Amino acid sequence: MADLQLSELLAELETQTGESDVAVERARESLEATLSSLKLTPEEEAALAGELAQLRDLGKKLDETTIEIAAFGMVSRGKSSVLNALLGQDVFQVGATHGTTVARAAQRWQHDAVDRPGLEGARLVVVDTPGIDEVGGEVREALARDVARHADLILFVVSGDMQRTEIEALTELREAQKPIILVFNQIDRYPELDRDQIHAKIKDERVKHLVRPDDVVMTAARPDAYKVKIQLPDGSTQVQWERPAPLIEPLKVRILEVLEREGKALVALNTLLIAGDLHGDIVARKIRIRDDAANRLIWNFSLATGAAVAFNPIPVVDIAGGLAVDVGMIVALSKVYGIPLTRRTAVSLVRDMMLALGAMGAVGIVSRLVGSGIKSSLAGITVLSGGLAAPLTALGYATFGLAQAATAASTSYVLGQGAKTYLRQGCQWGPRGIKTVIQQILAEAKADSVIDRLRDDLKKRLKT
Repeated sequence: MADLQLSELLAELETQTGESDVAVERARESLEATLSSLKLTPEEEAALAGELAQLRDLGKKLDETTIEIAAFGMVSRGKSSVLNALLGQDVFQVGATHGTTVARAAQRWQHDAVDRPGLEGARLVVVDTPGIDEVGGEVREALARDVARHADLILFVVSGDMQRTEIEALTELREAQKPIILVFNQIDRYPELDRDQIHAKIKDERVKHLVRPDDVVMTAARPDAYKVKIQLPDGSTQVQWERPAPLIEPLKVRILEVLEREGKALVALNTLLIAGDLHGDIVARKIRIRDDAANRLIWNFSLATGAAVAFNPIPVVDIAGGLAVDVGMIVALSKVYGIPLTRRTAVSLVRDMMLALGAMGAVGIVSRLVGSGIKSSLAGITVLSGGLAAPLTALGYATFGLAQAATAASTSYVLGQGAKTYLRQGCQWGPRGIKTVIQQILAEAKADSVIDRLRDDLKKRLKT
């Protein structure tokens, strides 16, 4: 993040839990600074439109103090029923089918929480997620985890003693620095003694290192219906199904206690955690976009360098022409990475890389000198012979020209890749140094047969 490192800002906000408005304002400032620090080109903004929209949506989340409460857990634990009970109406689909919830669903929770201290003006949104253990549902599981990643408060719903899958998922969520309330649901299905024993086991053994005892709450969000006989006015009786009222108040109370104490700070913290991930993704994609553009530019300039050398019969002049193209390439590369270099700086960079290139650089210069001399001699023979030796000299000229062009193009390619590394790293070679960087590029070029591909492309260009 800009201005402050994300970890430093998170640590600072954690100390401001009792000053929620301050935490939100600090998060907003950091988010704005992050957006302004990206410095994207119009093309990059278009390519990264989705990620940028998500980053800007986080600003809206801060402005509206939107607190997301996500239900999470395995299938058939009653996640949707818990949320329906909180809302006081059946909004989320429930049923006997294994894994009824198949996609993310959200609903605003209209509650008097907005009048409580610390939650003034806050928007509470509850989010339902698919079960994390749906058979063949890798996509659903990924969706559920993504929703939990964006949530400010997680309701981890179980319906009995916890399985290994549930403990592992809870551990992952805790590592993501999420506040969690563990909801022991469907307690109406247990005798009171069994229910209390399971509750104690969950608190004292299963999750004591992950969830505070006060954050383990029992509910019966959708108690099982039972048959009752009712007497009709005519004296006859009729059997009907009745469903008891849900036991959900303890969970409501606990949620509001947590949010009243630290709801806005949770929004600030979670917003910055998500923003940090998005910022990293955007920067990584920006680098890939610029690297792709740089690679295309390097390839085209390398071919241009080879062609310039191949078609220039005058010694020294073709060397100067090739180096001029190399300098132009580096100036163009600097614009791709948003660090414009002057031609003088580019010349200095070419010189430094040629020295680091060592043997290959020396071979390239000698090849150009010798090749140019041979080309000039062949051209002179053609003139002196009145054109009679033209076929022979043309063949020799093409052979030496192609060899010379391939050497020049290869050298230019290595120089371009070196300059790309230098610019990517903020105009520095890093701890490895210039020689190590150049030697690694040489090794990669050899392994990737870059020189062979350059030679083939040069042949096509020279024929044209």
